[in-house]
Amino acid sequence: MPRGWTSAPGAGDTALTSNGPDTLAATVTIAATDLTPESAFLRHTATVGGALPRLKFSVMGSPFCGYSSQQLAGTLQGPSGGIDFADRITHIWTNTKQYLVTIHVQANSGTPGFKEARSALTQDFAVVIP
Repeated sequence: MPRGWTSAPGAGDTALTSNGPDTLAATVTIAATDLTPESAFLRHTATVGGALPRLKFSVMGSPFCGYSSQQLAGTLQGPSGGIDFADRITHIWTNTKQYLVTIHVQANSGTPGFKEARSALTQDFAVVIP
């Protein structure tokens, strides 16, 4: 977690919420899915930002320890200005279930420290299957 950030356990599919300085925020979700990696990624990508218009949007494949993973980044048009975001989405399979793990980072456009937070929070992470 970047310096100066606080975090708290989430509920349901939300595993963790975190807040940094200014408007920096992050959420980690772990949701069971019956979808293939491609379908899960398409569904997630289609819903990014909800009804907010996308000003910029990019998708990049991100190989990760044998799991399918992508990184999304962009800017949404919020009610009072731009909102920069970055998502790391990873489809994790086990012998019994599949999960879509999403790390979502966002801040008002131009917020200092966004690029550093995005880099720190959307990098490869440990996968531990009990």
